[in-house]
Amino acid sequence: MNADTYRFLGWDFMDAPANACSEHKIEVEFMDTRAKVVSRVEFTFEAGRVVSAVGWQRSFQTGLIQDAPAH
Repeated sequence: MNADTYRFLGWDFMDAPANACSEHKIEVEFMDTRAKVVSRVEFTFEAGRVVSAVGWQRSFQTGLIQDAPAH
């Protein structure tokens, strides 16, 4: 993986108190913008330590969304 950027989605709210020792999962996307490849990895934490990392890699495309013409 030759990622030059990453992204993950944050929590906008929490509906229950967090237990730091319980299992937590987060999905992170690592992107190689030159090769147009993204690696999505789900990390699993227990007691604050990574116990698993599972993911896949695939190509991606980006582009601008143009305004629709007015009618």
